[in-house]
Amino acid sequence: VSHLYSAAYHPRAPEPDYTSLGPTSKLNFFTAINSAMRTAMENDPTAILFGEDVGFGGVFRCSQGLRDEFGKDRVFNTPLSENGIAGMAVGYASAGGTAIGEIQFGDYIFPAFDQIVNEMAKF
Repeated sequence: VSHLYSAAYHPRAPEPDYTSLGPTSKLNFFTAINSAMRTAMENDPTAILFGEDVGFGGVFRCSQGLRDEFGKDRVFNTPLSENGIAGMAVGYASAGGTAIGEIQFGDYIFPAFDQIVNEMAKF
């Protein structure tokens, strides 16, 4: 079975040395998402974060602290409308901005498929 895995993906392979990339730290999944959104917003003044309860940190706390850091004009709550969140993301991105639309649960993306398939895919 060992011939089926490359060295990079072998389950018992030693962990790669990332020290040449600079300082690193281990993060859990939610902290990594928060860090990625913070990095995007620090480096792109057009980046905005919106979704259900993101102003309060979100249901999984992924956006915790971002509203305090970047203000209510860049991190704000939306109505309970996944289709509206996706539509706003499409519109904002088509105007040149960076939209970070947060959908709380994977199952909730289905109401937004119309925006994704019929609008977003055209850009």
